[in-house]
Amino acid sequence: MSVKTDKVIITADYAGRKINLGRVEVAKNERMDESIYQGMQRCGQKLLIEMLEAVDKRLQQTVAREWENRGRKKRQMITSNGWILFKRRVYKDREGHWRRPLDEMLGVKSKQHYTLSVKEKAGYLVSELAYRKAGSVLGWLIGTDISHTTTGRLMQEVGQSLEAEEDEQRERVFEQGEDLEPGKQTAEVLYGESDGVWISLQGEERRKTEVRVGILYTGKKVIAEGRKRLENKVVVTKIVKNSQEWQETMLKTAYENFDLDSTTQMIIGGDGGKWVRQSFDLLGLSSEFVLDRFHLYRDARRAYGFIAQTDTWIHQITQDGLDAVLPDMLQALSKAPQAKAKKMRQFIQYLVNNRDGLLDPDCRVHLQPGFHRLGAIEGNVDKLVVKRLKGRGRSWSLVGAKAMLAVCRHQNKLKQGAFQPFEKHLAAKPLKVENKKHDNGDWLQAGVPSLHSAHKNRPWARILRERIHPSGVL
Repeated sequence: MSVKTDKVIITADYAGRKINLGRVEVAKNERMDESIYQGMQRCGQKLLIEMLEAVDKRLQQTVAREWENRGRKKRQMITSNGWILFKRRVYKDREGHWRRPLDEMLGVKSKQHYTLSVKEKAGYLVSELAYRKAGSVLGWLIGTDISHTTTGRLMQEVGQSLEAEEDEQRERVFEQGEDLEPGKQTAEVLYGESDGVWISLQGEERRKTEVRVGILYTGKKVIAEGRKRLENKVVVTKIVKNSQEWQETMLKTAYENFDLDSTTQMIIGGDGGKWVRQSFDLLGLSSEFVLDRFHLYRDARRAYGFIAQTDTWIHQITQDGLDAVLPDMLQALSKAPQAKAKKMRQFIQYLVNNRDGLLDPDCRVHLQPGFHRLGAIEGNVDKLVVKRLKGRGRSWSLVGAKAMLAVCRHQNKLKQGAFQPFEKHLAAKPLKVENKKHDNGDWLQAGVPSLHSAHKNRPWARILRERIHPSGVL
């Protein structure tokens, strides 16, 4: 099928001169929007090059007089608009060091070939997709081929940066005594759950390591029949050195997100492990432990089999306590074969060790009724760790696993940084188009929000303002 096209030349009046941004071939069929998208992407590349070189020229007036100008050197980068090649000035200072004012102003390193926005896109996509699929999607978005190895490297750079930032902040708080801004969310009752999942390692002394997952929330809201959503949920997933680091991480997370002064009771859920029970000790709140019902039912069925009596026992245990069913469980154990009796004995010991967490909160006489049931941690473990880090044939270096967990933790932050402009555009209401007889070029006179908003005092914004408006009149 042949496709007819119209060739449109796009120009812009920039800094008093007209710039030819390129030729866009607009397909006369249902793919017109895609051809316009690709054409505007090429125009964005040229406009970005013009802006960078204009800023570099302006920076020439700000360098020290004793710096030696060594000419203009080429630099190539992969941006959200695709691959660009531009020139910027390089100097040698009095100590003989190479200086690149434009690179320093932009905050890019000498061998950095990808902008921060591209790295954020890679980090977000990899948190949802395999490397090959993420690389394919990223390449389509920016109009440049991106291999799966490059995508993984970009994710690791982003993840390591996020991990280092978290560790530095935790050190400032717990070792240097820096104050944190307390959270604003009030919660008379705060719910906290934690669990661990083991992942495979490669090239490490250990073959496996445990990923710890914790969640905090204030309650549950019904969203459909048989479905509930956690309210004000905060999630933490991390590979830690010891339980002390984990407890500090949970304390910092809780303090930053909730007004703990308004909390009078905390309900803690988990599988009964020692570090699970101690996850929220540093919060200093009156707490009640509830043994996770998923583990309770699962271990009971493993020990006694899939019989109706097993579920009945567990229900009685959560309502009336262990003593209500212990005689019946011991009687079944006495009649079981030796191998099965061993599993039953281990399960009964598990119940005895966690006797304080068996009753539902509403069945505890010292507590007021009205608490929500726990049990949300297993679903969050699956979504945050199992889906992305576990599976047949998957193994990680310790550094790679920590980086992946970091981008998963900051998924929303990466999404907002890399894709927020598109989301705002899609969510906006359709504009009313007014018929005009003449085009006076008003679209060329539109303001640039970045030059007048929170970025207005940054060096690059001041230089661009002066370049676009030489007279100083905005």
